[in-house]
Amino acid sequence: MTQTTDTAHTAQGSPLTVAVLGAGGGVGRQVVHALIQQGHAVRALVRRQEQADALEHLGAVTVLGDLTGDWDAVLEGAGAVVWAAGAGTSGNFEQIDGRALEQVADHLAARGPRRLIVVSSMGVDRPEQMPPFLDSVLRVKAVSDAHVQASTLDYTIVRPGGLTNEQGSGRVSAGFPVQGGMIPREDVAAVVLACLNDAATIGKTFEVVAGEQPVAEALALI
Repeated sequence: MTQTTDTAHTAQGSPLTVAVLGAGGGVGRQVVHALIQQGHAVRALVRRQEQADALEHLGAVTVLGDLTGDWDAVLEGAGAVVWAAGAGTSGNFEQIDGRALEQVADHLAARGPRRLIVVSSMGVDRPEQMPPFLDSVLRVKAVSDAHVQASTLDYTIVRPGGLTNEQGSGRVSAGFPVQGGMIPREDVAAVVLACLNDAATIGKTFEVVAGEQPVAEALALI
């Protein structure tokens, strides 16, 4: 059944219904919070009820599901999708960081919505220069990122540096590549939100770390 994506055609900056996959993770929670703060409606895919309870408290509509199984119900009525999922300590990179993202991209290309923002990782294009423990996941992400890039979707791929739980500053350094560094998850969420509001980021892949430029100014220079 074709997804209803009328909200995808609203004017730039107008409220959207945004589906967030990986909403229970550190970046995903920040993305949900930022979206709701800006007035967007959020449908959040989570694996556990306690995650659902926390996000519903923020104002999100939650869908219990798993990227290894059923997940497409979260897309109902969405005008855009944010991918913030990752295998993390489970080590199931091939499925979550790889096949699941490819399957989601294929589903969106066939049924919509077309707008997809992917939170990936710095160093995907140069795993040999990154810490050895990241080698496996970066190589998997390289393949799934390329799958998204080769799709017909209106994609943006955001590749943040090392993630922290510090309070965001709203200032970043963005480009391809940027020198290695850290970035608060809150600032990654701010970058995702800015991309959602900026059609000029469609078709772009870039890295981002903490820096000196306001988010919108940094993105304008990519």
